[in-house]
Amino acid sequence: MSETKVILNSANDLLLLGDAIRKVPLKDIAQTSLKGLRRQESDIDLYAFLFTNAIHQFEPQEFEVEISCAILPELVCFLDKIQSELQSNALSLFFVENLTILLKLADVLLKLIEYLTEKAEQNQLLRSLVIFPEYLLRCYTIVRKNYVTMAQEAEGLEAMKSLYAVCKKLLIAFLALLCPRDAPGRGSYFRAMDHNDEYDHLEKVCTLLANVGNEISPIDSLLASDVWKAIVKLCTEHVDQLIARRRTACIGDIVTILNSGINASFLDLRTKNEPTKQSMIALKLNAFFLRVVLKLLTLAKQHVEVCTFTPIISSVLEVKSCLRGKAICNELASGVEQYLHIGYMAIVESSFRSEPFAKALSQYECRMPEEIYSYYTLIMHIVTLFVTNANDNALLSLYCIRTNLLQRTCDLLKRSESLFYESDTLYKQLVVHCSALVLIGVRLKNRTAQKKIEETLVRMILQEHYYTALLGIDLWSVFVRYHSPKLMYGYFLFWKKINDHYSIFTSRPTQVYVRQLLRNLFVFLPVTFKERILETFPIGDARNDRLWAALGPLSREIDEGKRKQFITCLEKRLAQCMKTLQLTPGNVKAFYESLGLLSIAGDTTIALNSSVKTFWNTRLSWDNIMKTSSACSIFDCLERSVTGSSISSMLSSKNASFITETSPFVKYQVGKLLLKADSFTNVSNWLEVLLRDNTHFVKAFSFNVLRQLKDKKIPTVQLLLNRQPHLQSQLSRWNACASVKLSTVKFRPGGSLTAVVHRCQRKVAKRELESSKSLGQIDELFLDDDDDLDVDMFAEKTSSQTKKRKFDPVSGEQRGANEVPVNKCLKDLQSHTAQLERLVPSTHCLNQSQKGQLRRIMTSLTNVLDS
Repeated sequence: MSETKVILNSANDLLLLGDAIRKVPLKDIAQTSLKGLRRQESDIDLYAFLFTNAIHQFEPQEFEVEISCAILPELVCFLDKIQSELQSNALSLFFVENLTILLKLADVLLKLIEYLTEKAEQNQLLRSLVIFPEYLLRCYTIVRKNYVTMAQEAEGLEAMKSLYAVCKKLLIAFLALLCPRDAPGRGSYFRAMDHNDEYDHLEKVCTLLANVGNEISPIDSLLASDVWKAIVKLCTEHVDQLIARRRTACIGDIVTILNSGINASFLDLRTKNEPTKQSMIALKLNAFFLRVVLKLLTLAKQHVEVCTFTPIISSVLEVKSCLRGKAICNELASGVEQYLHIGYMAIVESSFRSEPFAKALSQYECRMPEEIYSYYTLIMHIVTLFVTNANDNALLSLYCIRTNLLQRTCDLLKRSESLFYESDTLYKQLVVHCSALVLIGVRLKNRTAQKKIEETLVRMILQEHYYTALLGIDLWSVFVRYHSPKLMYGYFLFWKKINDHYSIFTSRPTQVYVRQLLRNLFVFLPVTFKERILETFPIGDARNDRLWAALGPLSREIDEGKRKQFITCLEKRLAQCMKTLQLTPGNVKAFYESLGLLSIAGDTTIALNSSVKTFWNTRLSWDNIMKTSSACSIFDCLERSVTGSSISSMLSSKNASFITETSPFVKYQVGKLLLKADSFTNVSNWLEVLLRDNTHFVKAFSFNVLRQLKDKKIPTVQLLLNRQPHLQSQLSRWNACASVKLSTVKFRPGGSLTAVVHRCQRKVAKRELESSKSLGQIDELFLDDDDDLDVDMFAEKTSSQTKKRKFDPVSGEQRGANEVPVNKCLKDLQSHTAQLERLVPSTHCLNQSQKGQLRRIMTSLTNVLDS
């Protein structure tokens, strides 16, 4: 007798069958259940019947394939619907009803997990596991977001407490199923996985469980730590297979999820800014989470994507910025330093060798100045680690060739002006650490790395940004010291060719930087090579004027006979140009050639004083000269080359009105010329124009000139003050308000036309060179104690010939914090010393105003020394 076929018209028919459900094919059950759920004929009752009753009537694997795989995704959609209703204000009246539905579902899932635990030894039903973290994630999110708002609603609060309690019970049961503690030799629930779809379930469970861990961290720290221990155990057991199957992306996703949770906690701490016991617990928990991140990254080794490290770097920078800006109270700052900053830096130190981290660091886009400052400190820390592994060619290749960390640092300089203005030490720290990066690239004799460094340094000089070029000049000064003289000479010729493309009187920033670098390279060359340059590029050839205008007067270390020959040839050419100019006053070529030769000569052509005076007293069209693009260079040369009696034609009263159309720098140069004018020159017309200027700097400097000329008792200035009494009152107010008087810029004797301060000071009659104060720490990186410039880093050397220098790993921030009071005193002393130098002339005769100023300086110095 054949069995009676069961006819199912709706999902409710399934509920009436009871144990007779075993007679219905699984496909029919699944089809009827899906139809009923989508038509909303039934929901909770149907889920309860299927996963607490029907599941026991069938073979576990078959039931999972036919029923669980079809129905559980519908249950996830149902959970999403409830969550959206709970978050909608319009449906807030049904808040308790929806929580009741979630509680009923929790009972179903608890019985399901009991069934899975019972069958765990014989069957690993991996497809059924995902529903538990899906449910828990939504319930914990609801509890966390609504707990405070429902605190005043007794019924809603009680329902939420019940939901939280059942979720905790379910989560503990789920963790016990995944990683049972009572069976240490059995391993995790995921065992003997052979197919990719099984690894799909592992990845999804771990990812969802990571989100659950983030949600419960603020609620239950101990349970959250158990969640992450389970995730670490699962990843540890299966990491080899994940790497072999190239499925390590899930580990990166888990790290990103955990880091976002740490970030959220850190943001909450900063917002509250209260050093409570709960805040300390949160910090300690985050320290544990950072150890989890470190463990996961260590497991994945190099098999982590760049996108995994980007948020970690962002978090590191946020923590550094918070500590530097002192945005939180001292107690919290101490905790953040101890638990967060140290934890993140441990991750950095563990990961800096990996290519994904190096790429993420070099590609990271900083947004705000504070973030840029923190980025600089992070880079400097990486360089410090780099120095301790200075013989690692792989590390060199990673940071100097493939990611080019030096180039990335330089790219940010254009957005760092405010940082350099605020911090006196930041630029010096960057110079030291970037120098270390450059020198390691040279020491390891890696030609590819050196080529990258050269390309970066060349681009820095040719950009028209001040700090970029300044750092480039400083790095070149370090870079060439580790090369053979022959290679240094090659670099010199390279920059000489670039400088030849610029006129002597071009004032573009790029040309100024190239000229300064060319002079620095010349200073570092041995004497033999300097003399070779004299012979190769003689001053007698006008084509070499651009080179010698950049290099300036010859140093005394060059043979005296050759220097005299150079000066004689220079004077001869200059005399010929003067003669040509006298015969043809309108000869523009002769004028500029004369001006260029005067720039080269500086103060060395004493025999030409009469010719120079004749040159400047020539009837030149100064109104047109002021409007030329090269006026800055012309007036710079004029200010340095003439005496008071030789500028009377230029300071003619009829030229005063033309000064308004010139650049502020030309006005500044004219102000300095007024100070040099003799007592017979009428400077009042020029002063009147300059005092009305709209540029604040020009106006302030003009008042300074007015004060100095008044102190000299120039008759025309006295007449001007008598004629315009308001100038006298303004001058009095200016004297009272100005704490530091503006002074004339003191040029280096015989200096070249440049806007960049020369950083290579010369010792008379010696070949030794000293770095400037900004490069003081770099000497610790050099192998040559006596600054011998003939060191060839590409020559073979024994270890006994190599002298080691220590690189100070202490951060600049730590040093700067202790040195602020001392540095301030030293700066004050240096400032007052500079003023004393300007006050005391060679005659040692002081006027009354200078005596008064000297007394004030002495008093100020005494106060500084006593403080």
